[in-house]
Amino acid sequence: MRKNLFRTASPILVGVATICAPLAPHAAPLQDENILVTIPNDFQAGYRDEQGPMILAEYVPRGETVSMWSRMITVQVFRNLKKFDPGQFAGGMKQSWLSACAGSEVQHVKDGQENGYPFSVWLFACPLNARTGKPENMFAKFIGGNDALYSIQYAYRSELTKEIVSPTMAYLGGIQACDTRLPDRPCPSVAP
Repeated sequence: MRKNLFRTASPILVGVATICAPLAPHAAPLQDENILVTIPNDFQAGYRDEQGPMILAEYVPRGETVSMWSRMITVQVFRNLKKFDPGQFAGGMKQSWLSACAGSEVQHVKDGQENGYPFSVWLFACPLNARTGKPENMFAKFIGGNDALYSIQYAYRSELTKEIVSPTMAYLGGIQACDTRLPDRPCPSVAP
């Protein structure tokens, strides 16, 4: 059964070890490899779980739940998938998505490198989720790290419109990995 964590938080940087916990003004500096995710002010933590090498955190707009949501941001860290090809991971998700929703589509949007890490961005579109009776569209960015594979998903239970695409792509573009151990993959400073 899912446990709810309805803690509100301002935008945060999420480190591998502190996923779901805001970096307070007096937080210790980031260490090792981290995924840097800013959670919008109007979102709240809805669910967090850690099972073995996998960490999962879900965020929904304030007043919504992980069962009843209009938008959801999901952050996953797969510590058992080190130096894993992010496009290959997305390709595996593609098959699951297509079989779960009749008439669904999956589009590869782009690949690249940011801060020394390979990434892949994909769009998963379901015209009608049979369970909810609503469309479900998800943009996902996968980053292949040295210590883990990172998956950040921004999903909508609404029609896919151009008003959704541009801000979601900008949001995903602001997400990156960093490593304090590697000078060519720097992490931002966290002021005490």
